[in-house]
Amino acid sequence: ARKLKDADTYFYRGYGIAPPVFQGRVPETAAGGQDRVQVAFVMPFVEFQLVKVATLLTEHWARFPPCRPDTPRQSADLVFFTENPLGPGIQRRIRSYYAGLGAERTGCFRTDEPIFLSMTAEVNPELSHLEGAAFTFYSLFRLLEKRYQTFALVEPDVAPIQPNFLPALVKKSRSVNCDSDGFWQFGSLPLTKDVDAGMLRERVDYHMNGNAIYVLGCAEFEEYKCRVQSFYIPKDECELVAGCSTHEAYEGGYDHALYRFRMHPDNYEYARLILHKFGYSDFVQNRGECVYDPAVVVRESPSTYFVHSKSIYQNEAATILKEVTVSVLKREPCNRDSSTEKALEKIYHNLRSGEYTKADAVRALCDASKYTIFGPRPSTRLCEMYADAASALEAQDWNARMPGKTYLWTMDFHGGPANCDMSMIAKAGGTLHAEIDGICGFYGLCKERLKVIKADHWKEFDPTEKQKKDFEIAYRDDPEFKRVDAFICHHPVANCELFLPFNRSIIIHATTRLEFGRHDEGIDWRLSSGYDRDVGKVKWQKWVRTVQNLAKDKRNVIAANNVYDRDYIKYFTGIEDVELLPSWCGDNVGTTFCEDGWESSIAPGWLPTKPEVMIVPYRSNLDRSRYKTGVRDPANHPIIKELDSVPEKISNGTDVKMIRDLYSDSNPLRMLKHPAIIILPYQVSTMNLVELYRLNVPTFCPSLSLLKRWCREHDLMWEVYYGWPENLMGVKDIPNPNGHALMDKYSKEWEEMFDHWIPKSDFYQFPHITYFDSWEHFHKQYKIMASNGELDAINHKMTQTNAALKEELIDKWKSVLQRVKRH
Repeated sequence: ARKLKDADTYFYRGYGIAPPVFQGRVPETAAGGQDRVQVAFVMPFVEFQLVKVATLLTEHWARFPPCRPDTPRQSADLVFFTENPLGPGIQRRIRSYYAGLGAERTGCFRTDEPIFLSMTAEVNPELSHLEGAAFTFYSLFRLLEKRYQTFALVEPDVAPIQPNFLPALVKKSRSVNCDSDGFWQFGSLPLTKDVDAGMLRERVDYHMNGNAIYVLGCAEFEEYKCRVQSFYIPKDECELVAGCSTHEAYEGGYDHALYRFRMHPDNYEYARLILHKFGYSDFVQNRGECVYDPAVVVRESPSTYFVHSKSIYQNEAATILKEVTVSVLKREPCNRDSSTEKALEKIYHNLRSGEYTKADAVRALCDASKYTIFGPRPSTRLCEMYADAASALEAQDWNARMPGKTYLWTMDFHGGPANCDMSMIAKAGGTLHAEIDGICGFYGLCKERLKVIKADHWKEFDPTEKQKKDFEIAYRDDPEFKRVDAFICHHPVANCELFLPFNRSIIIHATTRLEFGRHDEGIDWRLSSGYDRDVGKVKWQKWVRTVQNLAKDKRNVIAANNVYDRDYIKYFTGIEDVELLPSWCGDNVGTTFCEDGWESSIAPGWLPTKPEVMIVPYRSNLDRSRYKTGVRDPANHPIIKELDSVPEKISNGTDVKMIRDLYSDSNPLRMLKHPAIIILPYQVSTMNLVELYRLNVPTFCPSLSLLKRWCREHDLMWEVYYGWPENLMGVKDIPNPNGHALMDKYSKEWEEMFDHWIPKSDFYQFPHITYFDSWEHFHKQYKIMASNGELDAINHKMTQTNAALKEELIDKWKSVLQRVKRH
């Protein structure tokens, strides 16, 4: 390419030399360019964003489809772009999401099928996020210009807010062309509500977001992009790609480089000639990370069809925390400053539970920053604006907190059940505060202000009468307890006895056996923590009477998260109105604050990149018996030996592993990298299995007949039976779910018990699970399903099932909250 005239040269900022500047490349278009399609609707993404693409199509496009049934074909194609070619499995899944919209919603695109486009050469895997986005942007012009006159760059976090958006896009794109009065780019400036976020006001930032409409085949625009890339040379966070950052704070991204170039004084003479080529438009609004209501946006701006906001995939608590942190501290939440991050984590969890509003978060952050160990200094203006008379949030009257919300309070000894309920309760209009002393750290729900009761190596799982009385005295005049609408208990539910004196609604939400913590001699660690059989028998009788009395008052709720425990409660109490209230466990699964994915509102998608089929859960009990640990290495268990003995000609190289063989913990997110999981059950329902099911990973499970054999031969599910509590209701027509301690597993009595109760297990109740009668049967089924795309179909069905359940659960919790609300 030839050098530009000397008058067109300019200085590299800070270098003081005039570098060689080259004319942009000559576009390659069809003859005259008149036969090109008007616009390509380009959605760029990387494979790990597949779940966002799925959510965008199945939720946002389904709500606001591109076409009406009577919309004619448009000169527009839908193009999915990835740097490297997608495998056939992922393409098949995207096609299924798109096809699920129906022809009446998508029939106005030029073609019935979407187009998949990628780079013609392998892309450098070392590119950072900023570099990858810039590389994609600059490459798209060359890839598209032969077939299209314009393209709309629409990332997965750009959602439609009006139906029939495709004809509107085609019409808008006709103003984008290379004519003298045409635009090179149509897009949005920053419209985030908080003008202090990212120092927008201070930097006078009017950059046009990269999600915009661009002209193709225009030599003048190619020259402009060349000038930008020459001006912003590769360095710092963009050392591999030019024009991908201005190298200034808050200005990483090719869109910032495109804007700042024409605003820079060094480029004034050239920029004044082309500024009119960039058109600000409200066709798409760039709202950063702000939460928005599509109806409100359309009412205020009828010509807006799209909104760009990360909030559609970000949980509301993370969105608010980011806004607050940037506004108050001029930094992002996750900077690895331990004292600051600890305070922010507490604020985040209070936002997530619904205990804090944005104003509460600002006050709490300003209050935390008073301490010398706190790192950054806050904005004085904002802190003064939000401060109340006493300044500290803790000084606020409890009666004034969480207005209009139903306030629930729990004191479990395991954080899993509360964590699984929290998002549903918040979406239903409630707030759940958890004081967990026990397994809590992973969930960020460890106790803050719990009085009297503590885990003490599980000794207080069953508090004494004195501890119960001390608890009552400690909280009798507690202002927080006066604000509480209802107490909820999961693990163990029997600890709801602590809340009886406070005259509040009680929610029993059982996640395991009713006798847990009272009459459970089948649990080894309970025997070593002070359990007495005779005392346990009396406590059991008292606890059953308590549950029966609670059920008589409609302000209380008796429920279980699984069918087995629902019917178990009915059996032992005679209460017929026991609700089935499944645990959700589909939000914030497997993530901790400021780790990957902590801010996401959607679970990562199933994207198998590893070959192994994994046996779950992490805990298997194959290494122990009921009262003895370390019996064997799980790999030496007869069930695993059966698996290992499958001939190679049948297994066909399928590698089945236990989680411990590859991973050091039970984080369910790891299973998303594997093609399938196999449940080897030790319990009828566990939080971990529910979490895995919500991730939509194709799942296999032993059939009832196979599980029966394994239970007979190896006592595989001994942990189902926490003890052998008395059948106080005298039920005769239903087998006792626990039998008795020395029950013969080959007796008719045991078989009747198994056949009646074990089918109520989660893994036999959840749909779309594939069952096998032997390990050889598993391998034969898996080989067929993996080769014919059936695993993809199962993933899609599970996704639909879980999405429907989520909406159902929100409605169920709304009903529960209305029932227990005091005011």
